[in-house]
Amino acid sequence: MRLTTIILLITLLQVSAATKAQNLTLKTTDASLKSIFTEVKKQTGYMIVAPSALIKKAKPVTVDINNLPLKDALNRILEKQNMEFEIEDNSIVVRAKAPSFSDKVAAAPALIDVHGKVVDEKGHPLPGVTVRVKDGSLATVTDTKGEFYLMKVDEKAVLQLSFIGFLTREVNVNTDLSEIKLEVSNSKLDEVQVIAYGTTSQRYSTSNIGTVRAAEIAKQPVSNPLLALQGRVPGLFIEQTSGVTAGSPSVTIQGRNSIAKGNTPFYVIDGVPYSPTFTGYGLLSNSISGDPGSLNFLNPGDIESISILKDADATAIYGSRAANGAILITTKKGKAGKTKVDVNLQNGWGKITHKVDFLNTQQYLEMRKEAYKNAGVAVPTSASTPISSNYDLTLWDPIRYTDWQKVLVGGTAKFTDVQASVSGGSTNTQFVAGYGYNRQTTVYPTSLADEKGSLHLNLNHNSADNKFRYSLTASYLEDKNQLNGSDLMNSAVTLAPNAPELYATDGSLNWEPFPTNPNRYSFNNPLIFTKQRYTGNTTNLVANNTIGYEFLPGLQLKASLGYNKIQGNETFITPITVFRPDAAIKSRQASYLTKATSSWIAEPQLTYVKNTKFGVFDLLLGGTFQQSKTDVLSQTGTGYSNDAQLENILAAPNLQIDNVYKSLYRYDAIFGRINYRLQDKYIVNLTARRDGSSRFGDENKFHTFYAVGGAWLFGDEQLISKALPWLSTGKLRASYGTTGNDQIDDYSYLSLLDSYPLQVPYQGGVGLYATNIYNPYLQWEETRKLNIGIQLGFLKDRIDLDINYFRNRSSNQLLGFPLPATTGFGNLSANLPATVQNIGIEVMLNVYPIKSKNFNWHASVNFTRARNKLLSFPGLETSTYASDYLIGLPINAPITKVYKFAGVNPTTGLYQFVNSKGELTSDPDETTDRTELVDINPKWYGGISNSFEYKGLQLDFLVQVVKQMAQNYRFGNLAGLNINQPVSVLDRWQKPGDVTDIQKFSSSTSLTRAPYNAARNSDASYSGASYLRLKNVSLSFALPQDLLKTAHISNLRVYAQGQNLLTVTQFIGSDPETKGLGALPPLKVFTLGIQIGL
Repeated sequence: MRLTTIILLITLLQVSAATKAQNLTLKTTDASLKSIFTEVKKQTGYMIVAPSALIKKAKPVTVDINNLPLKDALNRILEKQNMEFEIEDNSIVVRAKAPSFSDKVAAAPALIDVHGKVVDEKGHPLPGVTVRVKDGSLATVTDTKGEFYLMKVDEKAVLQLSFIGFLTREVNVNTDLSEIKLEVSNSKLDEVQVIAYGTTSQRYSTSNIGTVRAAEIAKQPVSNPLLALQGRVPGLFIEQTSGVTAGSPSVTIQGRNSIAKGNTPFYVIDGVPYSPTFTGYGLLSNSISGDPGSLNFLNPGDIESISILKDADATAIYGSRAANGAILITTKKGKAGKTKVDVNLQNGWGKITHKVDFLNTQQYLEMRKEAYKNAGVAVPTSASTPISSNYDLTLWDPIRYTDWQKVLVGGTAKFTDVQASVSGGSTNTQFVAGYGYNRQTTVYPTSLADEKGSLHLNLNHNSADNKFRYSLTASYLEDKNQLNGSDLMNSAVTLAPNAPELYATDGSLNWEPFPTNPNRYSFNNPLIFTKQRYTGNTTNLVANNTIGYEFLPGLQLKASLGYNKIQGNETFITPITVFRPDAAIKSRQASYLTKATSSWIAEPQLTYVKNTKFGVFDLLLGGTFQQSKTDVLSQTGTGYSNDAQLENILAAPNLQIDNVYKSLYRYDAIFGRINYRLQDKYIVNLTARRDGSSRFGDENKFHTFYAVGGAWLFGDEQLISKALPWLSTGKLRASYGTTGNDQIDDYSYLSLLDSYPLQVPYQGGVGLYATNIYNPYLQWEETRKLNIGIQLGFLKDRIDLDINYFRNRSSNQLLGFPLPATTGFGNLSANLPATVQNIGIEVMLNVYPIKSKNFNWHASVNFTRARNKLLSFPGLETSTYASDYLIGLPINAPITKVYKFAGVNPTTGLYQFVNSKGELTSDPDETTDRTELVDINPKWYGGISNSFEYKGLQLDFLVQVVKQMAQNYRFGNLAGLNINQPVSVLDRWQKPGDVTDIQKFSSSTSLTRAPYNAARNSDASYSGASYLRLKNVSLSFALPQDLLKTAHISNLRVYAQGQNLLTVTQFIGSDPETKGLGALPPLKVFTLGIQIGL
């Protein structure tokens, strides 16, 4: 048996050997190599192993062989192919033939030196253009003449030229490079986008960011740069609270997140965190502009761009300070080129936008007399005893009429603005230095003004090999703001139309003495508020140094050191001239406030950018070390012997310290970002930050915030671009992450002591009492943000549409936790488990209907619809907040619960309302009858802008639109008293049976005040306050270059600008933006200017 097995095995091996040794017979013409290999396998049984790509590239085979050994046959088959083979066991391995030394020499590329020049469409050289060998490592930038030079470049290489704002272009190196023209890009994707700790382009951004650039800011005659953003950015709502110069607007990004604490965005100027408020901590609140806001102490002419960061992907790297979004302000930087001088002069005028129609003297006196009759009281006459409530009937001229709106707020505000700069530099060093001056007066009958002077400097330097980089940016501003002691708008709408003249015949203030007693007076002259004067002197310095060095290709270590100091000295004087001569108490007084906030920040950073076959990796790792110190001192001086001493604190005989405030804020963090881009179509962005803040308790001083964002440029997919050739851009992006809010007072978690004056001081000391309870667990509010966006470009981006959906949920709300009275404290600073939600849609549409050599038209529309609500608040019903907030309703203000208005009772002539039982009453119950809810938050808002350019002529305009409700002035003041009223009150009830919405006049407040107050707090007191405002118009003409060459002028432009020129609204009141009738509305401003470049 074993012998038989051995014999069979030997026989099989011999048969196998014989099979592999067989010869090959083949005859074919122009056959594919694949079919040849199939035949070889069929005849020999050998497996053919070869790359499919190599087989596809093979040439057709023509062969005639007869019974040749396999190896010889394969040599014949592959003799004209660039292939070689190897026989291994029962396999034939085919591969590409390795080049010989001579082949390598023959195939080596010819290397040449390349020199060229890059210009724009008008032939002007473009410095700073990036010139890169495509698919290679060689790169450079053009010099001040637009020229570049590259050594040892493959003669078959392709150059890729890219420059911000221009279309990327590719050219072969063996073509004419003497003048390479770049075309301006219309695509929003190619614009530079400033992000936290760097820049990117919109094409590769994964964030929801809006940008307003210097050209748009310069078209608006405003002194606060925030006002230049109104109506331009979706998701950003800015509202003026007063038309007084230096007033600070309210700013929110995607709604309010915090119930009780700060909702202001996080501001960063040239990398330096910047507090938006510069308050006196309530120690001096007499300024009619309120807190001017520290953004008022920046020169808009120094700003290059403002970026509004909205979603978590953009803001999470700022951690605990950016729950309400972030606003990055970048000032102007030096650019390579010959030295240029630019001067911009602007002068203009401002008036109030709207006057409300009030009663004239005849109507007013009829109202007054009717009021007395309705009260059953005899109408006072000149024969009656004059008292303060009837001077208008007993003493004042019954035929005199004064339009007090015209006299007190109908003046012309003067606007002057001067901007001058010099800039230039080489490829390695660039600079810009600027000076600004701005002066604005008011519409009041006074010469008081807000006056500013500013300096700006930027210096950039990089070494010849671009490894070392240094940048210095500094902005300094001095402001002297002098204002009335009070807004005269309130006097303008309340003074009786027959009130006396403001000045006596000798030019002094008129107090209107009694005809029978010259020592008694009947008139409280409103001009006392122009004598009772506020003066604020403020200085502001913002500076940042950045130094960096590239140790290895793509690896850079840099550090920035920033500093900000804002300091103010304020006085509020009350001279003896403001007191009526018969005043019982007359005392000169002056309040003084000194305040200063200084902060520094140091941020070391390590960046690494690597371009691999797997994509582009952009890594950032950094740290933040920040400290801010605030000092406030408030004092009051009395006992002055004359008015001239009031401005000088050292002249005060009696000086009292009202308040002293000192605080120190420290903040440390580490942060990182990983950005990965594959094939320039798939982008992932990861950010994280760990914060530590001195504002929170010992148990919660540190917290981690994060975000993940992604984008897909689906429009660049070959399948989509071929199927949809009209779709030039298609981009999807989404992000999710967390940010925090630390906008609380310093030391809120500590147990603090305050002084308490004693009637009988012990050894000259004062008492102390605790103002707060220690809470070591106090921590950040946290906001979780979700954003989904799509960007579409059509017809080569002539139409660009960007849509975003956002949902932000803020929890861990910082609120006062109510405590029992037995503790001695009202509440404890704590985090409560309430959640606030903001959801909305943002739309931005840019259209370029016409783009030609001589005429261009660009239109833009933005729209935001948002909803804010309290999503949850466990235990709300039993808390002290139950009367202020309701689940499902907005938290933008305590909820507005009002009475249900039912007109005027036709019998009594008094306002009536529907109570909680459905019954009519003129005396509703405060606690049970407020059954109606009113939402005064904007429903939606947006803007429409257009820009037309024809040769040197350019016309731009911006329309702002807001849909909202607000409290109107339908019911005026309490009609019947010696206060003027809007003409709407003439539709009042006069006799039983009258059907109207205005109750009867009465001089008896006990009869009409309660129904009047209820009407002011009813649903009828709220109505549409929507408006469409022609926010800005700018018309300019630039003289042709040919005319300017002989005068050695690079550009000359004349222009006219207008702000708040027209408002369309049905709002019952002075202005739908400021809303209150007693507050000065935004001014209508018109300016003329000239800009000269040398």
